[in-house]
Amino acid sequence: MAVTSVRPEWASLPSDARAYVERRLGSAVAGAVDCTGGFTPGVASRLLLDDGRRVFLKGMHGEHPFAPQYADEIAVTSVLPDGVGPDVLWSAAPEDSFGWWWLCLEDVPGSVPVLSPGSEDTAAVLAAVGEAGKRLTPAPLEGARPIAELVGRWLTGWSALSGQVPDDLDPWAARHLEALAGIEQDWKRAAEGNTLLHWDLRPDNMLRRENGQVVIIDWSYQNQGAAWIDPAVLVPSLILDGHSPAEAEAAVSHLPQPSAPRILTSFAAGLAGYWEKSSRRPAPPGVPFLRAHQVRAAEAARAWLRHRTGWV
Repeated sequence: MAVTSVRPEWASLPSDARAYVERRLGSAVAGAVDCTGGFTPGVASRLLLDDGRRVFLKGMHGEHPFAPQYADEIAVTSVLPDGVGPDVLWSAAPEDSFGWWWLCLEDVPGSVPVLSPGSEDTAAVLAAVGEAGKRLTPAPLEGARPIAELVGRWLTGWSALSGQVPDDLDPWAARHLEALAGIEQDWKRAAEGNTLLHWDLRPDNMLRRENGQVVIIDWSYQNQGAAWIDPAVLVPSLILDGHSPAEAEAAVSHLPQPSAPRILTSFAAGLAGYWEKSSRRPAPPGVPFLRAHQVRAAEAARAWLRHRTGWV
């Protein structure tokens, strides 16, 4: 996997933090492979233990600005049905572990799927997303928040950009900026539901086991909503991996869909505007490659949006 974040290495962690982890593991760490994928700057290490076991460890100090996301991931991942996400071995909150959030998971042997047209990976990913939607309805997490409450605040990028139009804004988007701002929140009316949602579905948040089954990882949001939202989130990733917008829509067409085409068009507008605006912000500490990813995501979502609107 390409380097996308700057993460602390296992060996660089404070000695009391490492000692706590080894006590919880019941074994010393014999070796560590520090992972560089993803877009958060926390610990992510595949650990080989003295007793021969392998585990995957995620962690972040409780004072880090991203720490609440780790608390959410622990809450969500701990209630996932077997097979939907990775098995949770143990977790810890800062008050119990020298100030750190920890999530210890099974070490899933496998690879990041490639969503190219016709690939076995694509079929396996679509099967996993469909199965997750079924098994996570109703949401197994008590207190999961309506997705529109959180994400609705984010998917307002076109409105924000219309206040001061960037000189380098894509010409198509610039021509239709007012119209895009006018539709980017209409999807919220159809977002209500009781399906626990991942929200951030993309290939590097999945692993394909050696038996072909895809496991969805990095469940970082305590959100619930309509079952069509996660399949829609996947569409830009399919486009990025080589599908045309029409092919990407066809690939997810057997999964839950909103009741009216305009809802999906509005959601595509919201995603494209979110990435367009976010890609222009300074890179957050420890995640220098996030904005470049958002530029690519914005291009894919914009292509999808042009396909859906037919605007020229």
